[in-house]
Parts: sequence; structure tokens; C-alpha cells
Amino acid sequence: MLPSLWRYWRTLRDDGAHTLRRVSPLLHQTDLSPADWVTNGVGPFGSGVGSLIPGGYVAYARILHPAVSSGGMPVRWDTVAAWSGRIVHPRAQFETMAWPRPSVTIEQAPFDQPPPVGRLPEAILAGLCDVLATHTGTPGRCWFCIWDGYGWISGSTSSDPLGGGTPVPPAFDGATIEGSRVRLPEREYLLFEGPLDAVSEMGWWLNGRLVSPQSPNLFWPDDRAWCVATEIDLDSTFVGGSVALIDAVLGDSRWEAWPAQRTDLVWASSDDINQ
Repeated sequence: MLPSLWRYWRTLRDDGAHTLRRVSPLLHQTDLSPADWVTNGVGPFGSGVGSLIPGGYVAYARILHPAVSSGGMPVRWDTVAAWSGRIVHPRAQFETMAWPRPSVTIEQAPFDQPPPVGRLPEAILAGLCDVLATHTGTPGRCWFCIWDGYGWISGSTSSDPLGGGTPVPPAFDGATIEGSRVRLPEREYLLFEGPLDAVSEMGWWLNGRLVSPQSPNLFWPDDRAWCVATEIDLDSTFVGGSVALIDAVLGDSRWEAWPAQRTDLVWASSDDINQ
């Protein structure tokens, strides 16, 4: 039996010990060959969308992670652009777009926090997976890559999301933590296999509760009908797939999305309109 992604919670027994329980359907993989097409198909680091998603897809989309209001509500980029006097476009970068033009009369900003980086919000991820499931013949078998640098993977005290310095056990056993990695330019990932609907299992579990959800940094179905990438340093998620899938992603009102090209640059300096 392969070791699986462990959802940990701690039950304090009379003797002071803690029990650890496994409930996740995601299985950690030591055979990395299912990811070979990814490692062989992406371009050099920093070369654009093609450095995030393997080649071979006919269409791509970019999903913009929403900013966050002072009340914790999502704020669309077009709302921010209307305030700043700038323009949302396929290669827009939030930091540049959210900087008000000198000619704009400054009012209270519609957002309190910028979009999350390296994490697609849970509601959008769930909705996206509903769409993705209808565009693959293998939704029951998918592959998920998680960056190996997240603190919850090896355990932490100082970054306990609940505060108080509560020791958090490692998310995996030692063999998994020290095991093989999917190696892409400048990034290394743990590989898991499971059904698409297990995507919500990922993140930091503490006391039986998912306190720090984490969307996969890269995932695809076994038939490779599509591929989704959320790079750890970006506030957008990219999808590669069929024209029908990308049309569905672009037309869904639950998120803000733009068509993308494999050659599109993705870093802060690549906004060629809001300079």
C-alpha cells in the first residue's frame, strides 16, 4: 500500500498521547513516470505560460485570483481597474493595474488585500473542477503536484495558522518527505494520484479541520485532456485544454478569466499596457 496524503488531527488521550488518523483518498507516488510528459513538455523557467503547462494544447485560459475586501469578500480585477483608471487585459499584472493613474481622483480602494499568490481560492477551485470533470474521460484518476516547500509538509510550530505556537506534526511520514520529487525548472513537487474530487483534500489539517487549504500547483487527468497550473509566485491560474473546455472556462461567471497564449509572459514586468 502506497503512503497517502495524511489528514491529521490530534485526540488527547488520558495518557497524554495523540492519535493520528488517515482519511484522504490521495495516494503519494514514488513512481514519477506519470509526470514525465510534464517535465519533458514545459519550457525554460520564466519563459511564459509554456513554462507552466506542457505543450500540445490548442487553447489556454488565465483565471485571475480575486483580491480581497476589508470584509473578506472577493474583488474582481475589473472592479479594481475601474477604481484605478487602468485596464484589465490578458497580460495584466495586479500590482501595476492596481496603481492609480495620476489623473484619477483617489477614493477608498475597493480591496484590502491583493490576490492570493500560489493558491486558487477554494470556491473557484471547486467550480473549476466541476467544469474540468466534464472535459475528461478519466475524472476518477488524476495526478496532483504539490510544491515541496510548504511549511505544513514537514510540520511547523512558528507558522501555526491558528497562532499560539501549537506544534503541528508533519503531513507525511519521513519516507515521503525525503522521497522522490517531480523536478521542473526551479521547482520540485510531491506527486499524488486520486480522483478529481479529492482536490479539496490538500492543505494543512489541524485538529480535524482544514485550516490552510492549498490548491494543487499542477494537476491533470490520466488522459491528459487538460492541465491546470497555479505557480507558487503568481496570482493567476492557467488552464490548457480543448477549445470547448477553454470556452467553458472563459464563459463562466463564477470567476474572471481571459484567453491566454503559450508565449504570454507571466511576471510583474510583463504588463505592456498599464506601465
